[in-house]
Amino acid sequence: MSLPDSLRTVVAVAVYWAAIALGGSVLLADPTSPLVAVPVVGGGAVVAHAARTDGLVPLGYAVGTMWIAVLALSVGTGVVDVFVLPAGAIAPLADYPGIAPIGTVGLLAVLVAAYAAFIRRTAERGGEGPE
Repeated sequence: MSLPDSLRTVVAVAVYWAAIALGGSVLLADPTSPLVAVPVVGGGAVVAHAARTDGLVPLGYAVGTMWIAVLALSVGTGVVDVFVLPAGAIAPLADYPGIAPIGTVGLLAVLVAAYAAFIRRTAERGGEGPE
């Protein structure tokens, strides 16, 4: 049994928007911060564009790229905590001043740049998905 295209699109939009909102706000120490609007509204705009222009496949790759950036930040923070900071001192990345706005906007910028790159790559290949 296959799903209708409209239902598939709605599910993809919901999943991508949730993944962007969660990944983009990972650096916010306070989940009620006004900065949470950056990934929610910005991600919503990117998802809306992708849904209107049939760019959900490139958006999926862009969301994956954004999550790779989140993973790189996490691993980088862990490496700094283990090898640079004194023994026993753990400094979460979100506690540093200025990291939350820079990181939140930066992760959205990674998403937008990756989405633009995958859209361009798809157009160069004649409309087929990235491989």
